[in-house]
Amino acid sequence: MINFKKTFEVVAVLLIISVLSIEIVAQNSTNSPYTRFGYGKLTDAGFGRANAMGGIGFGFRNKTTINPANPAAYSCIDSTSFLFEFGFSGLVSSYSTNSTRTSKLAGNIDYLALQFPVAKWLGVSAGIIPYSFTGYNFSTIDSTMMPDPIDTTYIHKNQLFSGTGGISQLYLGLSFDLFERLSVGINGYYMFGSVNNYRYLNVSSSDNRMTYSTYSHTELRVRSLNTRIGLQYHQPLCNQKDELTVGAIYEFQHKLGSEYSTQIVGLDTTTQTGTNAFELPNVYGLGVTYHKNNRLLFGADFQYQQFAKAKFQNFTDTLNNRMKIAAGLEYIHKPNGNKYIDRVRWRVGANYTNSYINVNGRSTNDFAITAGVGFPFRTIKSVLNVNFEYGQFGTTSFDMIKENYFRIGVNFTLNENWFYKPKIQ
Repeated sequence: MINFKKTFEVVAVLLIISVLSIEIVAQNSTNSPYTRFGYGKLTDAGFGRANAMGGIGFGFRNKTTINPANPAAYSCIDSTSFLFEFGFSGLVSSYSTNSTRTSKLAGNIDYLALQFPVAKWLGVSAGIIPYSFTGYNFSTIDSTMMPDPIDTTYIHKNQLFSGTGGISQLYLGLSFDLFERLSVGINGYYMFGSVNNYRYLNVSSSDNRMTYSTYSHTELRVRSLNTRIGLQYHQPLCNQKDELTVGAIYEFQHKLGSEYSTQIVGLDTTTQTGTNAFELPNVYGLGVTYHKNNRLLFGADFQYQQFAKAKFQNFTDTLNNRMKIAAGLEYIHKPNGNKYIDRVRWRVGANYTNSYINVNGRSTNDFAITAGVGFPFRTIKSVLNVNFEYGQFGTTSFDMIKENYFRIGVNFTLNENWFYKPKIQ
């Protein structure tokens, strides 16, 4: 039976938090100049526990953790449990060129989600997660000497670039078991948000005989639907002490419901608008995890997104295909140990991504190492997860910018008994 009083209290709190969090999650969580390109910085679906293991998720299956990366994992939940997770993070980034260096801070609520069983073979999850972030503010100054036999004249060009916004996803997913070892799941997403890019250009001569300035603003407004399909197969090994899980996901290429506008203000003002000029790519994912004696977990993921075949402003080959490889592990000394330190979970991982954006005709790569700790609560089944990530993006070669970043994330997993069995008198 359902504990209706607790259900009402939990749902009421979740509704309040959800309403307050939609705008918060939609805000930018980065200061990277590379978010000027494409849809901004993409965020792969994944929560604190998996993020500390390099961001694995396609083969990850656990009854105490929500895993939106593969909706097939939702059916793995205790029949009496209700899961609620939320996470937030802080980011310190440094940017360097061959001549300059600067640092910036950012932070935000990252996600909010819940999961509960409908039957022993059916699980449901819902939440709000980010798809991309845009946030930057930088300027460039160039001077060019004009050839003049009488008086030397310089042309000064001052440009200011800034951007804000992001795309968020409200999702509702379900998963059900087929036979005994195979599970199938699906996530339905409502994507919303806007990406705004601004550019101010001022050109002037040293003799003050020429001054020219322009201002441009581009905005991408998204209201769209998306779907992810997932599969997982889990097989016990070694007399039921170990378990191997293989998972896969797929998203199909389709139109991104959107409106696009560009306004340029200079000597004249021009405005261009368009709709549905963008597409979401085919997405393929494959992952595997091996859980040994409920103490050691190892996992690896591969993801491939075909952005080169998807339209961006009605053109293909504007973006690069994106590939990500991730691996990580988790260790717990004694899951049921009497000492608190024995039940703490330790995690490490790493990932490598070739970016989907083109910068001056060149691609960029992202490499990161991760670590984390899971602190269980003594009296309840909930867990506080803390994860760390250090990464590098870009390069100082070819007049580009190198980005080094350090992220600290905190994730809280609430595990409550939402259902109970009536006692027979």
